[in-house]
Amino acid sequence: MKRIVTLSLILTVIAFGRSAISVPQNRPFDLKLHNINNVEMWVSNFGKFGQTKQGNAGLFWPKGSGQNYIFGAGSWFGTIDGTDTLVTIGYGPHGGETEYTPGLKDMSSGDPNAIIFLYPSPWPPPPDVFPMAPQTTKSHQDSWCAYNDLDINNHVPGDTRPIGLEVYQTVYAWNLTTTKDIIFIRYELKNVSGKKLTNCYFGVCTDNDIGNEAGTNANDIISGIVIDTFIIDGEPIVVDNLGYQWQTADEPLWDDVGAIGFDYLQSPWDLKEGQDKDDDGIPDQYERDSAYYAQNVPPAQWDVDSDGTPDWRDPSEIPQMGMTAFKRFTLNLEPNKDNERYVTLAGYNFKTGEHTPYDTVPPQPDDQRFLQCSGPFELEPDSIAIVLVGIMLTYWPRGIVERPDTALAKIDQTVQFIYDMNWLLPGPPPPPKLTCVPGDNKITLIWDNSPESAPDPYYDVVGNPSSPNYDPFYKKYDFEGYRIWKSQTGKTGTWGLLASYDLTNGITFKDTTMPDSIALEAKESGIVHSFVDTDVRNGFNYYYAVTAFDYNFVKTIEGIDTFPKPIWFESGLTGVSASPRRDPVNLVNGSLSKNLISGNAKLSEYTKGDIVYPLATENDSCFVKFAPPKIDSFFEIDTTGQIVKRFRGGYASYLLDKNKNAVDSASFHMNFGASTIHEFVPYKGMIAKISFVLPNIPNEQIEVFSGVEVEGTYPESLLKVERVNLYTSPAAWTYRGNDYEIIWKAVDGVVKTVVVIDKCSGDTVPFTPYTNNVTTADRANGWCFTNTKNVNWTPSDTLRLTGGVAVTTKFLYINGGLLALNRGTSMTQRPSASDVWTVYANPKYPPAPVCGIVKFAITPAYLRTDTTYTLNVKVVPNPYIVHNEWQQSSLIRRLKFINLPSECTVRIFTINGDLVKTIIHKSTIGSVQGDAGGDEWWDLLTENRQLVASGVYVFHVDSKVGQQVGKFVVIR
Repeated sequence: MKRIVTLSLILTVIAFGRSAISVPQNRPFDLKLHNINNVEMWVSNFGKFGQTKQGNAGLFWPKGSGQNYIFGAGSWFGTIDGTDTLVTIGYGPHGGETEYTPGLKDMSSGDPNAIIFLYPSPWPPPPDVFPMAPQTTKSHQDSWCAYNDLDINNHVPGDTRPIGLEVYQTVYAWNLTTTKDIIFIRYELKNVSGKKLTNCYFGVCTDNDIGNEAGTNANDIISGIVIDTFIIDGEPIVVDNLGYQWQTADEPLWDDVGAIGFDYLQSPWDLKEGQDKDDDGIPDQYERDSAYYAQNVPPAQWDVDSDGTPDWRDPSEIPQMGMTAFKRFTLNLEPNKDNERYVTLAGYNFKTGEHTPYDTVPPQPDDQRFLQCSGPFELEPDSIAIVLVGIMLTYWPRGIVERPDTALAKIDQTVQFIYDMNWLLPGPPPPPKLTCVPGDNKITLIWDNSPESAPDPYYDVVGNPSSPNYDPFYKKYDFEGYRIWKSQTGKTGTWGLLASYDLTNGITFKDTTMPDSIALEAKESGIVHSFVDTDVRNGFNYYYAVTAFDYNFVKTIEGIDTFPKPIWFESGLTGVSASPRRDPVNLVNGSLSKNLISGNAKLSEYTKGDIVYPLATENDSCFVKFAPPKIDSFFEIDTTGQIVKRFRGGYASYLLDKNKNAVDSASFHMNFGASTIHEFVPYKGMIAKISFVLPNIPNEQIEVFSGVEVEGTYPESLLKVERVNLYTSPAAWTYRGNDYEIIWKAVDGVVKTVVVIDKCSGDTVPFTPYTNNVTTADRANGWCFTNTKNVNWTPSDTLRLTGGVAVTTKFLYINGGLLALNRGTSMTQRPSASDVWTVYANPKYPPAPVCGIVKFAITPAYLRTDTTYTLNVKVVPNPYIVHNEWQQSSLIRRLKFINLPSECTVRIFTINGDLVKTIIHKSTIGSVQGDAGGDEWWDLLTENRQLVASGVYVFHVDSKVGQQVGKFVVIR
């Protein structure tokens, strides 16, 4: 039985002493919006969540709908200090009070680090300031902040004083199909009072207004589930520690009304010496002791839920207090003083004194609030207690069932699973880091390749063959492609798909559950790292996002069959805004030059370079290297001679810096006749791109070589190009389309072997014992001597002139082609040492992308300041009218000066010559942030921040590269 502080003690302990440490703080009170998935929730760095900066409702669902489900929420922490009951609140429902201050207790007044860190920016929290803060993210949108209760000026006067707490708050949100309606909030409660805190309680208090709860509109209903089992589709689902709120009434202008639930997932430890509360055979005092596990528990039982976290560090495997109280109150009946709040945290009715810890019976509809609590527990100095709550929203069949229990049970199962598995679950790669480069009537998007090499963390859960969760089909690396999105507002429902790109790797699929306009699809298009949007207008703001998606398999069992089921996930939409603008008038754009260093001339045609970020270019060079091919798979022939599986060649290319060090790589797995593209990652402002078609070699006898030329003693008339069928030998993937130089060499004084040089690439072709069948297909990239052009020849690296027809040398094989020696009969005459034969490729068949190097030389862009220009600066719109295309509100005023130099001063005068405003314009070289280009905005305010009157105004542009005077008109 859990220990309960007696009511008599609680009610007789009232606040006498008011001594406290006052820590004056003037730090930024920050709020940020979580919006990566379908839940929009404001969080703060002073204890509140679910409330906006204006103090209005601050959790909206579905995203973009404006439909509110929380008016305000926050944490309560209570303790008894001698003769004083103390409760620090993050949110008081009656008046919206908070008693927390941003930052740590020792931070100076006005410290700029006392903010919310929200991934991707700003992130991570600086470790030298916050050593306790995470440096990596768990979800698609983490946030973290710290706050404390040590400033007595932030406590309700005459009622309470600081306890001595620091709170480290983390919020997690994933944007997956299964998690789009879920968000988590985690509290780490650190005792910084310098003394032991006793009889502690912690609760999360929420005022869940579903829609408008003012006046006669108050119609919300509350209930809670301490523990219950639901049978859904034949599967038992256990739900515990859940509080939830709903209503049966409609909301004006809402299509439907959902329910909101709070699962009290983690609470302070409930560990008692000599007890075993979770019946796992481990005494409570050893639940967190790794040494005890090492000495007394078999290693196979160190991670019983196979989530990759040892049980002594896995909160879901350690006994917790759980939700020890679930208290309900309303606007008209609410605990407003510390002693009232404390007894409520302890599970008492603060009006009657009755101990009724669980108010789970649904009341009549009203403006309801509830409090989920844990305690009592003790907190030693500098120790930490952790509480974690999962917030979920769902629709349910109102009018068919009375309560949303079943719908909440299904989504709560996902919430519990995510927590139990220590945040590891199948998911997409992280989105790439996106940069938007504004240009003249265009926006260029460039991004990195970080998703392409990111391991799927869920593999740690299912990748161990000795684990009961082992899934032999789940891949550790499963990146598949990118999708490019655009919106004019950045809000949910406004994003349109611009393009989709995926790896050329033999994987194709389409998500038929989605509309065609946004359906996730992979169709072997190739990978890019840039995109240029020209469907834009200068001066207008646009939002872009690049998502990454994957393709994987999970083990599926149906009856006695086990098979891999394909799954795919896509990362969330994280918008980056940009506004196209004119380039500075003195910008001199850079250029690229390209030349073939080695390899087939076609390789130069396969490659292309573009400058995507002019002011990031440098006077540098880089190279694209086409590597030798590797077999990926090959065709097989059935008993009738028909192809039942087609060959797929494996090709690799590399982007090298000027020192030939690899910057990026690409691999292609292609069938004959297939095409692909690949863009390497942006390199110093430029993008190198490969685009090619694998030769569609006909399924018939062909001559890979067009002829041979001899320098030496061997009669050229004895040599013949042999016709071959590359489809009946798995060798076509090696076809380079290049000429070869064959140099004869003596071994032990006898001429009997060769060195084969690729004349285009300069590479030495290796000897490989290829036998013209599928078992040795991976050796087809090379040369060898053979005695037959049919399957199962006997390869050799030396001539065989004796031994009979079955073994004597008849052919020289080179990368898919055959040269007949002695016109295909047994060879009897040796060439001379240093004889050179040149074999010419048949130009009818284009080469595969192998064995060559292409160089790009970069000439950087720069801002010229050594000449004078005739400026053509304009004001748009002119005349300026309050309502115009890019200004829909009279409260947001702006006009733009365009065609400016990179650095200049713009002065604005009245027609009488009075100075109105001075604007300093400066481009930021090498950084998109703040890159003003050749445009500059003016908000129509004077130097004294007064709105200008209607009339004619004169502007003067002064710069090192030219001057100009002009006029414009303002009409208000």
